[in-house]
Amino acid sequence: MKSTHSPRAIAPVGLFIAMAVVLAGCGPSQKEIQAQQAEAAALRAEASAERAEKAANNAMIAAQKAKAAADKAARSVEDATRELNKASDKLEQLRKWEAARMRTRARKKAAPQAKPSEAASATPSP
Repeated sequence: MKSTHSPRAIAPVGLFIAMAVVLAGCGPSQKEIQAQQAEAAALRAEASAERAEKAANNAMIAAQKAKAAADKAARSVEDATRELNKASDKLEQLRKWEAARMRTRARKKAAPQAKPSEAASATPSP
């Protein structure tokens, strides 16, 4: 069986296709490549900026939470200090009261146990 296409007939078609590709500029030009690269770089930069913004927001939220925890701890310390001061004041008041009670007891023990009639006779008469 003989081929219907002769090699001489195929060669000009291939040449024609090659010339059409060259003339049509089938591949992208250097400027188009640079524009695509610049666009890709801009998209990467934008994505990077978005990630940085998200990280900054997360850091700000973490800082706010840390500040709230520190404020809560400070309030707890202040509350504990107030309670300690109240307890200290109450203890001091009890110490003073006990000291006064002991002084009163000591005076009563030191005073002679005189009867009212003897106490009246002990006073000098004029």
